[in-house]
Amino acid sequence: MSFNGPQVEKNWDVVVIGAGPAGASAARKAAVGGCRTLILERRRVVGRPVQCAEYVPLAVATKAAPSSWAQSVEGMLTFIEGRLCAENRWPGVVLHRERFDQDLARQAVEAGACLLEGSRVQTLQEGRVTFFREGRPHEVEAPILIGADGPLSRTAMALGLRHRAFLHGFQVRAGLRSPMTHTEVHFWPMFREGYGWVFPKGEWANVGLGVARSQAGRLPGLLGTFLEHLRRRGIIGSELQGRPTGGLVPVGGPHPVTAGGSILLAGDAAGHTDPITGGGIPNAILCGELAGQVASEALGSGDMELLARYEESWRDLLLPSLERALTHRRQACENWMRGSFQDLVRSHWVAFREYFSPGKG
Repeated sequence: MSFNGPQVEKNWDVVVIGAGPAGASAARKAAVGGCRTLILERRRVVGRPVQCAEYVPLAVATKAAPSSWAQSVEGMLTFIEGRLCAENRWPGVVLHRERFDQDLARQAVEAGACLLEGSRVQTLQEGRVTFFREGRPHEVEAPILIGADGPLSRTAMALGLRHRAFLHGFQVRAGLRSPMTHTEVHFWPMFREGYGWVFPKGEWANVGLGVARSQAGRLPGLLGTFLEHLRRRGIIGSELQGRPTGGLVPVGGPHPVTAGGSILLAGDAAGHTDPITGGGIPNAILCGELAGQVASEALGSGDMELLARYEESWRDLLLPSLERALTHRRQACENWMRGSFQDLVRSHWVAFREYFSPGKG
């Protein structure tokens, strides 16, 4: 899937930075549109290591081969301070995320894109990217750059943009005592500005927490407390698999600009992650596809001003829901330790009708 030759061609139509869901989707669309497309992926193998809770809605899971599905689930259970408070029938899939990302990248390559894994970007300017691969410096040029390089995006920084608000995630894989048909989400005051999750994968489950940046140092202890709570409930046993994983989730909403000059941003790099749930894959795929489509249309027509359509398109589709979620996040954070915690969660979590009530968010 990755190009391994000693030389890298210098001139391309589109260079995509990052081969996650946003980048692979953008590259596939651009390549289908006839663009000579290069993907630069920092990791040596797409999808590794996995830094994701791995749940997606059913419609998103169908974007990749069924071999990337670990388990289907019927819905989500929401617990507040240990009490079951909501059951939502939201069919979804817990993924083998590594396989999911690799399948999306494979689709991009089969459409004609070139993938370079192990490529660490150094500098970006209008139409030019320098990177190191296998210890050697390279430079490529393209009239359009698409930044899909995650929450600490170098591409966004080239436009003077940085995310300021993050959740810090920490996750382990725990053995289940019995099969689960639903995901679980848990809210406790100590999980400051975030929540815990149990996402089943057959005999195992991803068990993790996302908390405010100020609480990141407490994550190992908080996760230990959460695991013990789940053991007392009989959900998990004592066995853990592999090493803990963690990562940053941008929850400050989208950047004010995601199309600057010849540069487009998509996915976490753009802030397309939902500020309340922290879910990013659905929006990443959608916005990646929009970016690749607009790039091919601009190059095909010779009118680079068409790149502005990308900003208009994704904002028309996603901005109302992202703004609602961001308002809920800000209100929840301001009132986290005030008043009734159960009322706070009911007002600001997507499982409850109050979240969608007029005047809320």
